[in-house]
Amino acid sequence: MRSVSSLLDIFKICVYFLVAIFITLIRGYVISSSSFRFTLFVSLLILTFLSPAHHAEKDKSLIEFFFTILTSASSFVISESPLIVILILTDPSVISTIQPRLQRFIANRHSFSSPSNNIDRPHLPLDLVQEIVNQITTFKNFIAAKGVSRDWRSAGLSISRRPQPPLPGLMLSEPLLTDMRTLFSLYDSNHHQLQLSEVRGRRCWGSQHGWVVTLGPRYVTQLVHLIKGKQINLPPLDAIRRLAPREEWFCLVHKFILLKDPSNESTFLVIAIFGPMNSLAFTRVRLGAALNRRGEGEWVVVANPENLKFKDVVHFNGQIYALCDNGKLVCFKPVTPFANMVQVIADHPQDLGAHRKIYLVESLGNLYAVFRNGFLIPSERTHETTSFFVYKFNFNASAWEEVTRLEGQAFFVGDGNSFSWRFPTIPSRGDCIYFTDDHWDWRKFPRVAYGGHDVGLFDMEIRDILPLTFGIDKPRFYSRPIFVTRNDKL
Repeated sequence: MRSVSSLLDIFKICVYFLVAIFITLIRGYVISSSSFRFTLFVSLLILTFLSPAHHAEKDKSLIEFFFTILTSASSFVISESPLIVILILTDPSVISTIQPRLQRFIANRHSFSSPSNNIDRPHLPLDLVQEIVNQITTFKNFIAAKGVSRDWRSAGLSISRRPQPPLPGLMLSEPLLTDMRTLFSLYDSNHHQLQLSEVRGRRCWGSQHGWVVTLGPRYVTQLVHLIKGKQINLPPLDAIRRLAPREEWFCLVHKFILLKDPSNESTFLVIAIFGPMNSLAFTRVRLGAALNRRGEGEWVVVANPENLKFKDVVHFNGQIYALCDNGKLVCFKPVTPFANMVQVIADHPQDLGAHRKIYLVESLGNLYAVFRNGFLIPSERTHETTSFFVYKFNFNASAWEEVTRLEGQAFFVGDGNSFSWRFPTIPSRGDCIYFTDDHWDWRKFPRVAYGGHDVGLFDMEIRDILPLTFGIDKPRFYSRPIFVTRNDKL
């Protein structure tokens, strides 16, 4: 019996060591979580047969106990990450809460192993389970947590989980001969398939609201909800086409931006940056109701007496701001008279070098200007990004201040909305800039694809470009990867 117990202790040490090695390597993206889960699953099955714990389960047969352990192990295997272990080891907000309870739990387990102690096997406290489940972001991990044991399942039924925001993903280019689109998860690197016949043959611009803006070859624009499939027709582009008559249909608009209307949260404000002068136009869309305001049922071209070239637009603190020219910050007010719609707030950052693209991002109550540097490759007619520089606007001093960190946030820039996000339970994915290829210049022949491969991740700490491992993607002349979010709500 002593030899069996010693063997069990040795095997437990090996399992714990495997977990520790995994935590070290997965934070550096050295190994895949799937290979680790398979290895640990086999280890847990062996540990099940070695463990004498089933003797404590007086009301269960050996088969019933085995399936209980198998369910718990399988729940760990199907989860996207060893969630509980990572939560305890990486989330400072959870450590202070659960550390004393874990110590008491371990002490109870130690006392249970004594032959003189006949109390029932202890379980994690309900409030600790609630703390862990409330940190879970994905539905898949929530199901895995409920599969840990009968107590966890019953506790999960009584847990009121706080609403979690949808996580961003990378929707790959449109494939040939199918309506299926691949969505690459930036959270767990999984690939998901979505049937999106509504966007086939159209250029798409993504957003963080679960909707995309589409433009078709007949110059028809729509809002399309990725999950529900709902379509909302936008007004005809006649006013925009008159100012850019020579542009091909997929390049008529450089950028569509979908914003919540500051004056009405149930209304979307769709912004279009278009034409050779990067002009600005907008329209309003309200879900399920008609509007009687400027921009409803029409595209309003913004008066621009200073000939500003608009680069990006964002909603911030109840107002709409835009970046123009080389980084000039302006405030855009769609409800004011035409002559006063655009007001200059500040000039571009000082000592700013050459750059290719400019983005405006709202993050944690601050406004950031993101400058993207790179170069064009003439022989391949493609663009390659080399670095980013980020400036935060100081409203008190009315000046830009360069920053080297993003307060743990991840920025997303490219075709569509520019926005920030914080990935839950994975701190190493903060302070990064995810980018897609939004360079549509240098087209030599109509309907021939160029570019679309300048997609990656810029780490602000090491100041280096890292790849996104989404596999093979074949951009088309109108379709490239874009950032989107999966949101079940309209």
